[in-house]
Amino acid sequence: MPQAPKSQTPSTPVVVLLGGPGSGKGTHGQALASALGYEHVSLGDHFRDHIRRGTPLGRQAGKFIENGQLVPDAWVTELMGTLFRGCPTAKDAKGVVLDGYPRSLAQAETLEGIAAAAGCAITVALYLAVSDDETVRRLSGRLTCGSCGRTFHETSKPPARPGVCDACGAELLRRADDEPTTIRRRIALFHEMIGPLLGLYRGTGRLVEIAAEGTVGEVSARVIAHWQVHGTDEPR
Repeated sequence: MPQAPKSQTPSTPVVVLLGGPGSGKGTHGQALASALGYEHVSLGDHFRDHIRRGTPLGRQAGKFIENGQLVPDAWVTELMGTLFRGCPTAKDAKGVVLDGYPRSLAQAETLEGIAAAAGCAITVALYLAVSDDETVRRLSGRLTCGSCGRTFHETSKPPARPGVCDACGAELLRRADDEPTTIRRRIALFHEMIGPLLGLYRGTGRLVEIAAEGTVGEVSARVIAHWQVHGTDEPR
């Protein structure tokens, strides 16, 4: 994560990518970050990494994630603070694309402080809008690499070899939180939390809503096009 000196102006820009489960935040976040020369930071990926490594945080957070529940804010804030304090691999990044956080109004307000302390500022929030039926379809067929975290889909984005990750050759798995009953629980929780969050960014003129149904290429092109029109490297 780029860390700007306190005297540096302007702040390092942060693009917040919002969307429900299965909206493609990770896929489109990576594409946008690559196009902009930004670092892509996924809160979910970092939590899943802790779970794979069996860290104390991973063992605690895993119980919530597997049941389609939000990880308690205190743990999320601790992890985000660590990520924003600096990442050596991102010294040359021009900005940050953040996906999976914030998920609530309280988290959004906390993020403003965390970002400011690291010399960063939230410049725009891109919301990937997907219908509930499409969300269920996507998640029901989703496959995730147990090693590198790359995602595939049984029908719309199948791997070259069944059950094997194209990127690293590791086994593809179905996430515990992608089971049907858990999917519905995640969707309901998302709808409960997203309204106030969108209201915050809309009220500050930083919200851009994007229709996120279609092929991966089509949606990624829309995301990049919307950023080119509405995005900015200057905080608002």
